[in-house]
Amino acid sequence: MTIRNIPTSELLFGVPRPPSWWAEHPEHRKVFEEVRESIKTEGLKKPLEVTKTDRGLVVETGNQRLQALLDLDINFAPCIVKGD
Repeated sequence: MTIRNIPTSELLFGVPRPPSWWAEHPEHRKVFEEVRESIKTEGLKKPLEVTKTDRGLVVETGNQRLQALLDLDINFAPCIVKGD
């Protein structure tokens, strides 16, 4: 298993969340904010898991962490690329 640092701009969400979803599920918003704060203060502890597809690199595990990285203007994410 190899971990690669990949630009966050090259990663695609496997499960995109429209803004209305967050309003309808406020309990998930709190968890997301905790994830974001943890990454901000302690860094990302667990790499994202991504899969190569014809669309590009799709995040299979770690969509909330990817959103937190983007919110925090962190330009690279450690990733495990399946199929590498």
